[in-house]
Amino acid sequence: MTRAANLVAALASSRKASQLYPKTHPAFVEALETLLSSAATLTAEKTFTLNLHKGHLYQDSTVIPDDAPGVRSIIEALEQRKVESITLHAGFQSQDAIALIDVLGLRPSPDLNIESELALRGAVHVSIAHIADDEDKEQKERDLAREKNLELHRRLVGLMNSMIEESVRLGSVDTGNIDRSVEEMAARLLENRGAILGLAAQGRTGNDHMHHALAVMIYSLALGATLGLPPEGLSALGSAALLHDIGKASPRTNEALPIESIYLSHPQLGAELLARHAEKDPSLMLVAYEHHMHVDGGGFPEAPSGYIPHPYSRIVAIANRYANLTAPGASGDPQTPDQALLSIIREAGTVFDPHYAKLFAKAMGVFPVGCIVRLTDHSVGVVTEPGPDPLLPKLLMIYGTNGIALEPPYSLDLSDSTLSIVEIVASESLGLTVADYL
Repeated sequence: MTRAANLVAALASSRKASQLYPKTHPAFVEALETLLSSAATLTAEKTFTLNLHKGHLYQDSTVIPDDAPGVRSIIEALEQRKVESITLHAGFQSQDAIALIDVLGLRPSPDLNIESELALRGAVHVSIAHIADDEDKEQKERDLAREKNLELHRRLVGLMNSMIEESVRLGSVDTGNIDRSVEEMAARLLENRGAILGLAAQGRTGNDHMHHALAVMIYSLALGATLGLPPEGLSALGSAALLHDIGKASPRTNEALPIESIYLSHPQLGAELLARHAEKDPSLMLVAYEHHMHVDGGGFPEAPSGYIPHPYSRIVAIANRYANLTAPGASGDPQTPDQALLSIIREAGTVFDPHYAKLFAKAMGVFPVGCIVRLTDHSVGVVTEPGPDPLLPKLLMIYGTNGIALEPPYSLDLSDSTLSIVEIVASESLGLTVADYL
């Protein structure tokens, strides 16, 4: 290892020893002496600066390998406390080292001031620089955009509730109120697909028809965008997807019928509710009627031989299955996103349009948004956005290499990292609600 890598390893070992032992314990004393020896070598002729940049540690312009001992631990410690660099000066001694170890063990918080904490502990020969406020500004902008997306999600839930009440009361549906919101959702998906796909995970918290409809709309829009549909086409597809199950709200479903009969009849009932819109946009009625039809002629309602469902119906059929597979329900535990994609691909050519099924897999990515993944260093993150390379998405890191939850979590773009994904982890095994991180 280089001398810089030796110092990083010594600093990581000292931090770990301080967490396990009192400062008089031989194990801590030994780790501290190793750190001081490394620091003395590096500061003999000039100051030594350890820089953090885009998830990597550097000495000057030389990157310290991520797989070197202690590197990931120190990166996490610096990122969590928003420290951009540590500089050791000539004369770095025990008091400085202990102060540095202590402050890198303090609980991260918006009010934590590492410089002040070092000064309080009498550190003279070590200094730090904070990560520029630009990153805080970017995070605030992301948080604001997320809140706006959630507000739009809530607005659509409210509109759907009103529409269902109207359909029960009047036996018909006025779609005018949802068109603008669907158009807005489509525009936002084109701007930031990952953020909008994350909204679909809001429906994975239970068997809720409203959230299911919204998830199907979002997944349909993702496929439509991959197909290259123009904005007006995306809006029409989104509205049809949002209303695909409107037949379940028909007044006729209040009749004393078996649940299975109601389920099998909802496409016909939905088409009846939307029939008034057929002249202006037949896709609304057709998607409600056809979204359970299979491309091989199976499914329901029964169709004449050679009947070809509308393209939007074939898109919504895929989105509907994916939403059902990834959400908890009567069928049991949800599948992970990658398992759900594999299920759809297996049924391509029989249940689903094979061309659309392949494009849907492309739209969602090898590691779809919402996947929980374990990396080569054993840290764990949630996929938040596809990357240019399908194997290297953007993540929100939630567990460190030691298995301890990160507070706060931090973003990692695998295309800028030497780390890679080794496995997908079921959210249930960690007791997580994925929607909380998207």
